Amino acid sequence: MKTTKYIIVLLILLFKQGLVAQKYFKIDNDLVDEITFRRGLAAIAQEYNPQIVTYKTFERVTAQDSVIENIAIVVMAEEEDTETYRVFDFLGQPLPDFKFNDGRGAAVSKSKFLGKYTVVGLYKDPSQIRKSHVKAMNALIETGSYNAVSLIAKNGERPTMAKKAEFPILNECISWYIDNISIPEDPKFLVLDETGKLCYIFQQFPNKNSTTKPLDSVHIKIFDILK
Repeated sequence: MKTTKYIIVLLILLFKQGLVAQKYFKIDNDLVDEITFRRGLAAIAQEYNPQIVTYKTFERVTAQDSVIENIAIVVMAEEEDTETYRVFDFLGQPLPDFKFNDGRGAAVSKSKFLGKYTVVGLYKDPSQIRKSHVKAMNALIETGSYNAVSLIAKNGERPTMAKKAEFPILNECISWYIDNISIPEDPKFLVLDETGKLCYIFQQFPNKNSTTKPLDSVHIKIFDILK
C-alpha cells in the first residue's frame, strides 16, 4: 500500500481562548475542529476519487475536556486492502502477545516488557534495521525507564549492528504478523504503556526533522530520546 500524508488545505482555526470541549484533529502542526476536518476530508476525497481517502489515528489525548486525535491522511487505491494498517486498530488496546526466541535461543515474550513503557520496532526484513535505530533504542534502554524490542517478519541475515543492540531483536516473526498485524512495507515503531496497551505509533523513526510529533508529555520524552 502506498501511503502519503497530506496537509489539508483548510481554513485553520486559531484558538486564542483555549479549546472548547469537543473533538479536534491535529494534522502535522495544524489543529482543526471536527466540522472543519470533515469538510476538508470530503474535499480531498472528491479530488482523489475513485481512490479511497481516510485517516489513521496514531495518538489520542484529552485537553480541557476535549479529545484531540493526532492523525495522518491516507489515500488508498480502490482495490487496496484496508487491513494493511490494522496496527492502528489496536490504539488504546493491548498489543497481541508474542513469544519468539532471540539470537541466543532464549524465549522472549510480551510479558517480559510489562511494567515500563516499551518501544516496539516492526520490520519487514532485517535489511530495514538501521544503525541509528539501534543506537537510539540503546539510549532509551540505558535510561532505565524504558524497554525496547524489534520484531522482524521475514527471516534473513542479521545485520552487523544488531549485535550491538542492548534489546531483543527477534527474527522470523511472520506468524505473529499473519495472525495479528499485516506486515508493514516500511518500519513502524509502537509505544506500549506499562500494561502493554498501544498508546502511540511512530510512522517513521523519530528524528530532529520530523514534522509529526507527539502531544502527550510521556510520548514526547520518548521522542526526544530517540531523535
